[in-house]
Amino acid sequence: MTAHETVDYVDADDRPVTRGPRGGAAARGLYYRVAATVCTDSAGRLLVYRRPDWAAVYPAHHDILIGGCPRAGESYAEAAARELHEELGVVAVPRLLLHQPRPSPLGRCWLAVHVAEVPTPSRVDPREIADHFFVPTADLADRPPTPFVPEGRRVLAQLLARGLPLPPP
Repeated sequence: MTAHETVDYVDADDRPVTRGPRGGAAARGLYYRVAATVCTDSAGRLLVYRRPDWAAVYPAHHDILIGGCPRAGESYAEAAARELHEELGVVAVPRLLLHQPRPSPLGRCWLAVHVAEVPTPSRVDPREIADHFFVPTADLADRPPTPFVPEGRRVLAQLLARGLPLPPP
C-alpha cells in the first residue's frame, strides 16, 4: 500500500469515523486499522521474514506478521488475503485469531491478527521482504532471530499463552 491510498480512520471501538490518507489518523486523534497474518506451512512451522534494510519502520528486523492497512471499505479478512498475495505471492484464506487496539510507531491502531497455512512463497516482494524462512514454533519461541519487531514477538507470546491453534484446523 502506498501513502496516497485512502484508508478508514476509526474510533476507540473500531467504528469508521472518516477516511483519509494512510498515516493521517493520529493527527486527528483517531485509530487506523492493520490486518496481519501469521503464516504456517503444512508441517506447522511459522514463517519468519526479515524487513529490508531501508524499511521506514523497524529496518532489518525479523517478524511473523505479514500485513498492512486495509483500504477504505475493505474488511480485515480481505486486506489480509490481499497482503499475502502482494507480499508473498500466495493465495490463502486467513482465519481471524485476535482483534485488539494496539499502540504502534505510527499512532494507535486496531490490529486484526489472522492465521493461514501457506505454501513456500515463490514470489516475494523485495520492497517488503528481504528474506524469509519457516521455523518450528518452539524454536522461534525459545530462540527468535534478532532483531525482532516488538509487536510480532508480543503477538507470538500472546497466541502461545492462549493456546490458540497454530496452524489452523
